[in-house]
Amino acid sequence: NPIEKLIQNRFFKKAQSKLASSKAIRIGITGSYGKTSTKFILGTILSEKYKVLVTPASYNTPMGVSKCINENLSEEHDIFIAEMGAAHKGDIAELCRLVHPQYGILTSVGRQHLETFGSIDNIIKTKFDLIRSLPHNGAAFFNGDNKICADLSRREIICETKYVYGISQEDFYMRADDISCGSEGSSFTLMCSDGSSIKCRTALLGQHNIINIVGCAAIAYALGLTMEQIASGIAKAEPVEHRLQLIKGAGGVNVIDDAFNSNPEGAKAALETLGQFPGTRVVITPGMVQLGSSEEEENTKLGHIIAQYADIAILVGKKRTAPIREGLIKAGF
Repeated sequence: NPIEKLIQNRFFKKAQSKLASSKAIRIGITGSYGKTSTKFILGTILSEKYKVLVTPASYNTPMGVSKCINENLSEEHDIFIAEMGAAHKGDIAELCRLVHPQYGILTSVGRQHLETFGSIDNIIKTKFDLIRSLPHNGAAFFNGDNKICADLSRREIICETKYVYGISQEDFYMRADDISCGSEGSSFTLMCSDGSSIKCRTALLGQHNIINIVGCAAIAYALGLTMEQIASGIAKAEPVEHRLQLIKGAGGVNVIDDAFNSNPEGAKAALETLGQFPGTRVVITPGMVQLGSSEEEENTKLGHIIAQYADIAILVGKKRTAPIREGLIKAGF
């Protein structure tokens, strides 16, 4: 273990030094959910103008981000986007010591990894470490449709520039209006507080993905992209594997693969998306995990939500899914 720690520390410092000497603008993304989707959407949009390096797959740990920097960062890159994951207190702060982000986006704060964090307060403090790390001339972006993020946007921080985005309020810096969601994607009007607007179309499923897109558009606009460039990037954004990924199955069956991870808010959003599809709707789930003492309660609630949107529920693992079954039965499923 001491030898491994020494090797990791050298690897970390090498990446830290390489990134510090780069011209690339550094963007950090964190949240309880939506990080990976936001990262790839943002990378696609910013590529309309800049040479962008995005951490691959779900690389969101110090060693994963260091590997990306050491192996892939070059002098050509104008922007580096790092996804920042956390399961324990201090995880985001460590990633910020590596990346030293100038721009930061907080996609959400919710009840994920409660088993390791211990409390929602610890989750809030850890996620907010990204925003606290930003320099005075940087910029912070908050999902105003997430209550905790909206509350955090009002806190005093060193960073002088703060933007709030979303779909629920007209006074947001960047928002979406005239939203239409369906089984083939979504359309909406992207609107900025300066009066700029443009019609957009995306193949991504679900209203929560529109919120992710709007956050990415807010950063892109702040970084000098035109609304036309942003709309072009949005149209090119592709679903992320295992995150509301639409797969065409045999015999005309549509499969929505949302199997990567889950939390109460994300599961609800996935089921709402399922409800937009015609025909017989089937849910296959082992339930939610790593929710600590609230796991049973949240899975019971999940049963109630499944009852609203599905015709058939296949519960994988008898013992763990018992609360889901209880919720389904109570809902008259």
